[in-house]
Amino acid sequence: MISIAWQPWPKAGDIVNCRFPEEVGQPGPKERPALVLQVEESTEDSSGCVVVVAYATTQKTSKVYQGEFVIEKSAISGLTADTKFDLINRHALPFDSRWFGPAPGTTPPYPRRGRLDLQDLAVKKKLHSAILASEALRRN
Repeated sequence: MISIAWQPWPKAGDIVNCRFPEEVGQPGPKERPALVLQVEESTEDSSGCVVVVAYATTQKTSKVYQGEFVIEKSAISGLTADTKFDLINRHALPFDSRWFGPAPGTTPPYPRRGRLDLQDLAVKKKLHSAILASEALRRN
């Protein structure tokens, strides 16, 4: 399968449609939301871009552990259900069609669903707490 690089590159805070890996090096079986944490230029990858994304799930959103936070569905986020993001479970992936698929309803097709509403103080607080907790857990 030939991978096609997506353009333009995403930005940190974007929520994208990702085949998040269940096994290192292998795209997952289904597309799911993922939060872009970091974007890096890559000369080693044909896409030219590697993104660090955090895992997301719509399951068990009432049970939030350290390093996790929940974003409610909204037009800004592009989420159709409340979604829990796990900042500890993250991967650096090439920004190409092997790993990222078009978000529903995007014309032209593109992986970006939406983005975190960082104007919302509650969202900023949740994100900040999750970042601090994930960094503490990763250090230990």
